[in-house]
Amino acid sequence: MERNGTSAGEKRKVMNARQINQSYEIVAFLAHRGFRPASVKGDNYWYISMIREPESRASFKVDTRKNLWYDHALGVGGNLVDLACRLFQNSDVKEVIRLITDGLSSFQPQKTEVRVRLDVSSGLRITSEGIFEHDYLLRYLSSRGISGEVARRYCFQVNYENGGRQYKAVGFRNRAGGVEIRSVNFKSCIAPKDVSYIDNYGNKLLVFEGFMDFLSYWMLPVFQISNANFLILNSTSQLKRTHEFLAAPGSKYLFLDNDTAGFETAAYIKHNYPNVIDMAVMYAGCKDLNDFLTQNQHLNDQRPAVALVREKGPEAPENALRTF
Repeated sequence: MERNGTSAGEKRKVMNARQINQSYEIVAFLAHRGFRPASVKGDNYWYISMIREPESRASFKVDTRKNLWYDHALGVGGNLVDLACRLFQNSDVKEVIRLITDGLSSFQPQKTEVRVRLDVSSGLRITSEGIFEHDYLLRYLSSRGISGEVARRYCFQVNYENGGRQYKAVGFRNRAGGVEIRSVNFKSCIAPKDVSYIDNYGNKLLVFEGFMDFLSYWMLPVFQISNANFLILNSTSQLKRTHEFLAAPGSKYLFLDNDTAGFETAAYIKHNYPNVIDMAVMYAGCKDLNDFLTQNQHLNDQRPAVALVREKGPEAPENALRTF
């Protein structure tokens, strides 16, 4: 026991918490957990509070300069570990630190992303990001079978400039902080280009070629698989960045496109990694999972079922049906 009454173990725990608070940004942690700011004003990121009942106005603020948060409705605030304790509903600091670090294998210390960024290679310039304010974008997603609820959970509105003109698009962030953008007639990426990874502490991995297919997955309960993490390639050219995820133990389920690039990517993964199940056979005849969704919207209200796919490997006997 230390002279001030703190045990050596507790002192190490405090030091670990301090190191986490100094190394990791709150906004990056929230983004990793799927929370996007409603607005950004200078150094302050404003969110719909994620630690209490849903609200109509954003009153949860993160000061990125100080790396501290404050919930104006509750009148409380603190650092990253304080927030994680509330988010995980766990007051055991040691356990919370474990939950943070175990879930952040792909979450590295990073500088806060600035609101205005120019991608020199494409000439695109992001001017701001936030919640969806224009029905035009939600109508576009609806035309592709994606509900507003799913869109708001994983995407955000991007306001950008291209050739001196202002545009709006659906944004989906990748692991390196770049943004995949989509609108009715436009598809691009604000660099840096990378894969996107969502860690749910699962023992399976679901692989998608693009984020529109990932969103489509959530609209198709019949396909949904429990205890899964998600890897979105954002282009088959990013396959070289996926080894750390594909090499992890557990089954890998491929939701890739039914085209040459998708077939070649699936063949490469199946040749180099064990326990791979190619789900594209379930939507054969469709270009991709989103194409299947738009052609079969009646499946939206179906509950998860036994998928008609046979799996081989140590986790299931040969030719056994797998219940997802």
